[in-house]
Amino acid sequence: MKVKKILYLLMATAGLLLTACSPDDHNLSKPDFESGDLVHGSAFSVTVDADNTVTLKSLLDDSYNCYWIQPNGRSQGNEVKFQLPFAGTYEVTFGVDTRGGVVYGAPYKFEITTNNMSLLEDPLYTYLTGGVGKSKKWVPVDKDYGVGQCTGPVMYCNPDDVLNDGSGDTNIGISHMKPNWDPGFQSWLIPESDPYMDSYMVFSLDDVNGCSMIEYRGEAGTKSASTGTTLSGKWNLNLSDKNHPTLSFTDTYSMHNTGFNEVCDNYTTDIIITELTPYMLQLATMRTNSEGSWWIIWNFIAEDVQNGTVEIPSGDVNYLTPTTPVLPEIDDLTTKLFTTDISGVEFVGAEMTYQVSQDAAYDWLWWNGGSSAWESVIKENYGTNWAPKWDEDAVAENELTLTKKGEYTYGEQTGTYTISDSKIVFDSEVSFFTVTGDERTIQVKGKEWQVFKCDPGSELVLGVADGKDANGNTNSYLVVNLTYKAVGGGETGPVIVPFDASKVNNYIEAGSYFRCQLYNPWGGGNDAIDPANVKLKKNQKVNVTVTLSGFTFSQPAKMVLCCNRGSEQSWETDCFNYSRAITVNGDGTYTVSWTNDTGSTVKWDDGASALTITMQYDGYATLPDEDYASHCMIESITIE
Repeated sequence: MKVKKILYLLMATAGLLLTACSPDDHNLSKPDFESGDLVHGSAFSVTVDADNTVTLKSLLDDSYNCYWIQPNGRSQGNEVKFQLPFAGTYEVTFGVDTRGGVVYGAPYKFEITTNNMSLLEDPLYTYLTGGVGKSKKWVPVDKDYGVGQCTGPVMYCNPDDVLNDGSGDTNIGISHMKPNWDPGFQSWLIPESDPYMDSYMVFSLDDVNGCSMIEYRGEAGTKSASTGTTLSGKWNLNLSDKNHPTLSFTDTYSMHNTGFNEVCDNYTTDIIITELTPYMLQLATMRTNSEGSWWIIWNFIAEDVQNGTVEIPSGDVNYLTPTTPVLPEIDDLTTKLFTTDISGVEFVGAEMTYQVSQDAAYDWLWWNGGSSAWESVIKENYGTNWAPKWDEDAVAENELTLTKKGEYTYGEQTGTYTISDSKIVFDSEVSFFTVTGDERTIQVKGKEWQVFKCDPGSELVLGVADGKDANGNTNSYLVVNLTYKAVGGGETGPVIVPFDASKVNNYIEAGSYFRCQLYNPWGGGNDAIDPANVKLKKNQKVNVTVTLSGFTFSQPAKMVLCCNRGSEQSWETDCFNYSRAITVNGDGTYTVSWTNDTGSTVKWDDGASALTITMQYDGYATLPDEDYASHCMIESITIE
């Protein structure tokens, strides 16, 4: 018996040893990777196909949990695919879950050599961000706007009957949800004075930062006087299923109030969109606490709708149908081509000469079907691998001269041209210039040129077809930007910017700063200037002279002209440390300035920047009344 027991014991022990070493159990056999082991080519691969689809693939055993930090955010899995619309240099970081935790390798750089604007054709991108090169701000719903089936910032939807009609439909998705309860404002949920009502999400889309966002959540205090947390990160819009689009967030989250932090365990990954139009954004998160599963719908209204700048149209808007490209029609192009300004007098000549713009020699314009507009791809962000900077001397060598007789000269090339349907057609191909970068060569040349803009005496924008959409419509043009060559005398002295003093908006911001607002593209009051009149070439300076009256200063205060441009574009309180900030210590006349250090021309009519004077106020100065308009008067606005 003892021998049998010993044999059984040995057999059992051997079985355990075999089990411990079984190939089905990877836990004890996994090596501990170091960062230097996780390199491209041996640990993972990155491939890019013709339509800018990027495939990240682990080359390790399938048993490893793999993690990726990629341009669209964070991902998990042995193989990950995503698409990038913009050419440029990108980074990916590969990580592996080991016995000691997740270990990441060094970032690996890869190139996208061409733009694929068709990836952004879905109008949801425009609805969410305002379009390429733009940003859009979303705030919690604060009343009934007649859309979104909501009257407040949050509502509820039955997961077993998402249409709330007894059908038992569980398929929640975009435009496929009806709330079973819209609480509006509740004292125990989110009251009207809750600090959460100061929260916002700003979604941006551009060729430099990609899909980026900034969000602020009010967490303490009360509405309009809250304190909270500001985060910046990335977002990814997944449109693989058109009926169930989702948003994922990296280093940020789907906005919600602090009281719901523990109600749902997922506020970052594949957040379901139930409505997205230019006016309303609704996101659904699943309740996962002890109260049981339930959809919670978070409601956001576009800030420009909330402040009254944009009105929601009535009737069926058919939001989800992108428009077909429409080329601009230039009325009386033949006359405009030969019209310029000489010392303030309009002049129409027999010929006109144009020079390549030194600020923005070329660009791509693409048709944004969501906003129904031709939009710049480069947004003056020259100097990248995909948008190299031109040789200024080389592009300045030749000038384009057109005559009313239909003849042209460009450098040593001469010939004839015709004008037809807002197009200039040369008798042979005209090569304006070639731009060569480290990774890319761009030839700006063609025979048939669409006129996108003809501003007499100012600029002429010509484009040659450079891409089509899925329906075969030309939706992208490579353009050359030309300026009218000055005829006769030039300007002397500074350019005077007209303004309407009655529309200057003076107010106290956040109880701390005195603001004198001249222009705000996102609303907040009437605009004192026409943004089309504010155009600064590189290194030009805008000066605003003001007169203060009625202030009592307890200590010297800083005053500065703020805008959302250039190397110093922060607002209070950082702006008071800028070199352009001046010191004021009493009533009098002062001049504040901003110099265009962006490296190219900036135009205020692109809607990308406000123009506001701000001054330290709380703890620095007082006023005898709240008639702020009478205490800060604009004297002049000039550009030099």
